[in-house]
Amino acid sequence: MVKVYTNELKPGMVLSKDVGSLKSGAILASKGTVLNKKIIRKIRNQGVKYVFIYDPEEDSEDIRQNNLIIRYEIFSDKVEKVFSDVKLGKKIILSEINDELDELIVEIIQNNNILGRLRQLEEKDDYTFNHSLNVSMLATMIAKWLNYTDKQIKQIALTGLFHDIGKLKISDDILHKPGKLTNEEQEIMMKHPIYSYNILLDTVGISKNILVDVLQHHEREDGSGYPYGLKGDKIHEYAKIIAVCDVYDALTSDRYYKKKISPFYAAEVLEEQSFGILDPKITQLFLNKVSEFYVGCKVLLSNGKEGEIIYVHPQRPTRTIVKSGDEYINFLESQDVFIVDIIE
Repeated sequence: MVKVYTNELKPGMVLSKDVGSLKSGAILASKGTVLNKKIIRKIRNQGVKYVFIYDPEEDSEDIRQNNLIIRYEIFSDKVEKVFSDVKLGKKIILSEINDELDELIVEIIQNNNILGRLRQLEEKDDYTFNHSLNVSMLATMIAKWLNYTDKQIKQIALTGLFHDIGKLKISDDILHKPGKLTNEEQEIMMKHPIYSYNILLDTVGISKNILVDVLQHHEREDGSGYPYGLKGDKIHEYAKIIAVCDVYDALTSDRYYKKKISPFYAAEVLEEQSFGILDPKITQLFLNKVSEFYVGCKVLLSNGKEGEIIYVHPQRPTRTIVKSGDEYINFLESQDVFIVDIIE
């Protein structure tokens, strides 16, 4: 391990010891945490002078994640400027983010547990911005699992990134409304795929596939989606991928009008919607793949206790067995408790 003064900390470094508050003694960041700008600020603001990090030359899984954190934060800052420009009525210049996106895609593909990594990434204050980045990363992983070509993976990453950019043309009074939208407001909100399409139509370097898929990402298998009520094979596969990622990330993120839900409950929603609403092949692939990384995760239960996932039922990837203290909880059976969140 290496002693590093806090004014020299950089995103991507990994703590080799817990960092405690000098004032209260509370743990600010635990051993194994991959540092980002937000965590670094928190440590510095508590007056901590130095911390211990893993030697970058050590062969550690945590160390191998630092490039993803670094690439994400560089890309995130670039995209934030693009989104700000769009809000001001300026055109998207893809060359401003192309190289950074290519580098991030490489890191995403090399990291199998993308859900675990997403929990370590710094978020901005804007939900639409965070959601767009998350959907892009999740969709990139699905494209990898589907054995897409490099060109196709780049297209799906851009589709995820820009699928909701049309929301920047909608009033903040509607976007940030804490309660239920009126019918008129809902109609305006449902036009955002068209707004996204129109913004990208003027963007040099955007393929026809991307244009079609931002327009279709709210279409559903049974025709219940919008803006055109398309069904089944009338919906492009990229749009079906974005739909799965869009629903999952929306459910597991805090929004202006609704608090996030457990990743496991969100997975249950996806599983239920795979029967006629979301594409079953893509949904089951997503659920099966992400469930591979549940074993060993620490979770918070609704009774306030913590536990560890020790088994995932192969036929029901949304159901697990959790060991909490000396108790084993089998969620394939009805229980009085439920998993609130993954905490580590």
